[in-house]
Formats: sequence, structure tokens, C-alpha cells
Amino acid sequence: MFKRIRAFSYEIWAWFRRRSLFIQILLIFPILCAITVTVLVGNMGLALMGTAVALYAPVVGWVGGLFTVILAKAGIIVAKEHRQHR
Repeated sequence: MFKRIRAFSYEIWAWFRRRSLFIQILLIFPILCAITVTVLVGNMGLALMGTAVALYAPVVGWVGGLFTVILAKAGIIVAKEHRQHR
């Protein structure tokens, strides 16, 4: 079982390293956002910021990071379209 997990994790790492640096950063960014929000705010610290429901900080970080990745991908598409129409 351990060998299968190790082989699977090696395949994921090899797939990740084959991507360009920009794509690697886009894949890591949501994780970094989740860690940053957790460190800066704490797990339930967002409940003290005026929300009625306690929000789990890593989830908020993931959502923020995912939103940023989507905006970056949209920016790439817009830039590509802009270059094609010149």
C-alpha cells in the first residue's frame, strides 16, 4: 500500500514539475492564500470581523485563491484574444 501511495505521489510531483513556472505558481497560489489567511486571522477569527457565521479561514483562503486563479486564467484568455485581433 505504501509503495502505491509513494508511486502515485511521485507521478503527481512529476506532472507538476513538467508544467511551466507560471502554471506552477497558479496551482500553488490557492494553497498559499489559505495558509496566509489562517496565519494572519486564525481559524475562527473571521467571525469577529462582523460576519454572523464563523468562517473557517483556510476555506476562505482557498476561495480567494481560486478566485484569483480564475481571474488570472481569464486575463490570459483576454490577452490572447487581444493579440490575435491585432
